[in-house]
Amino acid sequence: MKKLALHSLLCCFVVCVSIQQNATAQTTPAKPAENPATWGIKLYGFVRNDIMYDSRQLISAREGDLSLYAKDKSLDANSKDINAAPTFHMLAITSRLGGSITGPDAFGAKTSATLEAEFFGNFDGGINEFRLRHAWAKLDWTKTQLAFGQYWHPMFVTDCYPGVIDFNTGMPFQPFNRSPQVRLTQKLDKKNKMSLIVAVLAQRDFASVAPSGYNANDPMRNSTVPNMHLQFQYKGAKLVAGAGVDYKSLRPRLNSGTPNVVSNERVGSTSFIGYIKIITKPVTIKTEAVIGENLTDHVMVGGYLGYVATPGAIETYDATKTQSYWFDVSGNGKKIVPGLFFGYTSNDGAKTGATAAYGRGIAVTGRAIKNIFRVSPRVEFISGKFKFGGEIEYTAAKYGSVSTDSKVTGTTDKINNTRVLITTTFSF
Repeated sequence: MKKLALHSLLCCFVVCVSIQQNATAQTTPAKPAENPATWGIKLYGFVRNDIMYDSRQLISAREGDLSLYAKDKSLDANSKDINAAPTFHMLAITSRLGGSITGPDAFGAKTSATLEAEFFGNFDGGINEFRLRHAWAKLDWTKTQLAFGQYWHPMFVTDCYPGVIDFNTGMPFQPFNRSPQVRLTQKLDKKNKMSLIVAVLAQRDFASVAPSGYNANDPMRNSTVPNMHLQFQYKGAKLVAGAGVDYKSLRPRLNSGTPNVVSNERVGSTSFIGYIKIITKPVTIKTEAVIGENLTDHVMVGGYLGYVATPGAIETYDATKTQSYWFDVSGNGKKIVPGLFFGYTSNDGAKTGATAAYGRGIAVTGRAIKNIFRVSPRVEFISGKFKFGGEIEYTAAKYGSVSTDSKVTGTTDKINNTRVLITTTFSF
């Protein structure tokens, strides 16, 4: 009940601040006359082709275009590893089309929107299908922005994310999530460099793992408690830095046990992020740390475990813990842009005694991920709107036997993949 009260209070805070800002905006001096000639939509996007070679079979999506890490070994009758087979592929499904939209003022605020889609599809069987990325409308007052729709989760910081060429954008080290949301951004100082970001979100485009028989976004919908996020950010010309806290609550099942009865069991999870970007004349340096729970919906290692204390009992839950760190440096040249990315993440498990695991890279029997490391140098060659990119991505995942807390102990096997990637991108 305390958590529900806290969530309700936070929701009220968002609404009250936005209403107050609306009222303030109505009493501010008149703004310059609007220019209807500037209203409308401006198209943008790019046509991209990926050429990729992998030294091993992968945990991935869309025919390997979105790569995460190497599959664990799978031995045949002769003790040869089936997953040691390399692959080669070419895809253009990340090509994108979007529109920046402007219109007349509303409620004393400037209005704008973004509508963006790509050909990535929503699942492997739907590859090449046009799917929604962003549908994002904003009201901008002098100090306040109120936005609605589907957009990047605040844990994906648009001012500080890896500059890698691979479409994985640094996953599974970098949180990656687009979610339907309501977001309030409040400027806190006279120079508009300090901001408070408050968001209320649902799971839709990316979601936690649900038990069998449920859709991916059912656990959050059935919990009736939205994902809550609070973040402070400083944004200057040469420095961006921030820290945030994120909370979500899931109700994985509506019924459980033998005999089958209604289950109100939930699993709450809290995550923290901290990041910094430094811009110098020759290079841009970015780094981020994530320490959190149940980060499956951010395409990271982790999830939650299920516990059945006695046969027929209602299943209870506990979120697994994950820590992740990445560092990225890139040149600031206009024609040739080199870069280098490092990433590390680990599965830190949950309480002992679990009987089921719901997530990515975790388990309570057999083998699971202990940690993953990646290093990927890259270079891009730019001429006008056309760009060639090349990247070598080395990812090493340590697999080992797990206990009922999903922690890997004892001997591990380092399973490596090397990806050689060449991309061509024409932007418009």
